[in-house]
Amino acid sequence: PPLTPLNRFPFSSFEERCRCKKTKPTLSTYLAKNYSYIIHAKVKSVERGNCNEITTVVEVKDILKSSTPIPLSQVPLLTNSSCQCPPLQPKQDVLIMCYEWRSRLMLLDGCLVEKWKDQLNKRFKRWEQRLQEQKLRTARSKNQNAGRSGRSGPPKPSTKNTNPLVSGPKKAIKIRNGQKEINPKKV
Repeated sequence: PPLTPLNRFPFSSFEERCRCKKTKPTLSTYLAKNYSYIIHAKVKSVERGNCNEITTVVEVKDILKSSTPIPLSQVPLLTNSSCQCPPLQPKQDVLIMCYEWRSRLMLLDGCLVEKWKDQLNKRFKRWEQRLQEQKLRTARSKNQNAGRSGRSGPPKPSTKNTNPLVSGPKKAIKIRNGQKEINPKKV
């Protein structure tokens, strides 16, 4: 059949109207993105609502991570864009890693969708363990640094230049952690 000009059918195929960035399933991506839900699901349908919303209905087979309860049944994934990124087709068996917003499951550009393989489950569990370890290390270092930081608590009074009658220019006084504190002119 002859090729049809693109402008006659502006929405004839996904590739013509949308460019999605491919998110690679790596540990560093997983640690950086900190997804709020991860499910194994089968895509049932993809429906376009208004011009800026797509609803992808999936049958949830397994919940690997979630911050709100997700039923093991058909659930909608919302895309608040006219482009569905990452793209999904009905009957695909996939692992979806994305975010929840106001107790709704979102499907957004930058989220991760992979064709389901059983080893993905093991890989995800290793990644989640690393993420929890990273969060624990971050929390520990914040707690340790809180006692040392000159920023926590009220500023310590300087022992230099305590005479209230001195009216010179503003002076920079070094404090313990190397930062400078500006002393306003005293009256």
